[in-house]
Amino acid sequence: MLLTMNFLLLSLLAATLARPVEIDVRPGPAETFSATLVGPADGARAGAFTGKLSVNGSGVEMPISARAETAGTRLRLPVTLRYADVPSDWANRFHPQTFDYRLSGKTAAGAAVEWAGRARWDDVGVEGEKETARRFLRLASVEVTDVGFTESSAQAVVTVRNPFAFPLTIASTRYRLTSGARVVGTGQTRGKILRARQESTLLLPIDVDHGQLLGAAGSGILSGGSLPARLSGTLTVRLPRGDVPVPLDLSGQLEF
Repeated sequence: MLLTMNFLLLSLLAATLARPVEIDVRPGPAETFSATLVGPADGARAGAFTGKLSVNGSGVEMPISARAETAGTRLRLPVTLRYADVPSDWANRFHPQTFDYRLSGKTAAGAAVEWAGRARWDDVGVEGEKETARRFLRLASVEVTDVGFTESSAQAVVTVRNPFAFPLTIASTRYRLTSGARVVGTGQTRGKILRARQESTLLLPIDVDHGQLLGAAGSGILSGGSLPARLSGTLTVRLPRGDVPVPLDLSGQLEF
């Protein structure tokens, strides 16, 4: 998942570099993401680059390689990384407001590259958040589970894949279910462990607004059918140094 992006699955890895180093992050194939890192060349030339990366003073470094490109006095490093390679120590040191970073390495010509500093998360640009959400979050179903004359209830089933090699804890989930302009219901849950590199199922009970449900479904609610529906809200992922809100915005059909 997402550690952000306010979307968690990209934020841990986006934490590698920021101003005066620039970074552009977007989803890659399968369970990877691509990042283009741009910083001072300091005499380095285009060619193969190998190095190591660490975040927030962690002693655990991630090896990286790229084909370095130069543009004036700037060095550009396009890299592809796997979520599963992110060290758990990086997550344990994650801070919601700022981060430290350090990258060191050499080009094929032997020129050293040393980029280090501190930056705010607001300085990091992340693209493809919705695409990433679709990759790791899916609304499996949402249905009315009980209909009465004065009240009704529903449940949404959301599947979440944790692409990291360490477990994540969802501290809480808050959400609402809408159909068109009507807020059909709301709900919240607490506590869920997402196992490393596995898909987990979230069962999200919904307190239905009976009047809004009848207004959206009409008499069809008694004979069965479905309505377009949207489940939106926030998953809060708990890390040792602070919580990270992950946007929840999924579309499907409300079955009744």
